[in-house]
Amino acid sequence: MVDYKADRTKVSVDVAGGVIPAEFNDKLNRTDEVVGRRIMLHEGNSTCQRHELLIPPHATDMLRDLSTLLRRYENQRLPAMRDLMILFTVRFKLGGTFHAQFEAARSFAWAKLCVERRLPVVLVQHQPGLSGYAEGKPHIHMMIFARELHDSNFLGFTPLLKGSAKVTLAAEWASWPDRNA
Repeated sequence: MVDYKADRTKVSVDVAGGVIPAEFNDKLNRTDEVVGRRIMLHEGNSTCQRHELLIPPHATDMLRDLSTLLRRYENQRLPAMRDLMILFTVRFKLGGTFHAQFEAARSFAWAKLCVERRLPVVLVQHQPGLSGYAEGKPHIHMMIFARELHDSNFLGFTPLLKGSAKVTLAAEWASWPDRNA
C-alpha cells in the first residue's frame, strides 16, 4: 500500500507519518481510493477493525457521510494540487483494549485536528493480531485532509504542510494524556 511519501524523521513516540501526494509514481491519487485501501485490506479479503469520519464543528452536517465528503473534496480539488492528505499513524502496545485505543486517537484527532485546525480526519483502526500478524502492533491511521473545511467548502491548505507534520503531531501526541491506552 505505497501511495505516500513517508517522513523518516526520528521522534520520541511510536508513530509514523508522511504526506499523501495528489500524484504518486505518475498516478493520480484519488481520495476515495486512498481511504478505501486502508479500510479494505489484503485485496478486499479483510477489513479494518473500525473506522470513523470526524469533521470540524462548524462544518455542515451534510458532510458527515464519508462518501459525500470524499466526493466534495475531489470536486473541489485544485488543478495544481500537490498534497492530498497527511497520514499520521499512532501505535499502541499489545494488551490494551481496542475501544480505549480508538477513543484515545479519536479524542486527539477531534481536539487537535478538527477543532484547532478545521481539518476533517478519517480514523482507521487496524489490529494485526486479529489477522494472524503476531508482531504487528495495534495502530490507528489518521488520514488528515490537506485543506481546511469551512462550512461546506475546502479552502486553504493546513500550515502542517509547511514543515514536518509528523514531527509537529508527534510532539502533540507525546503530551496527550490518554495516548497510552
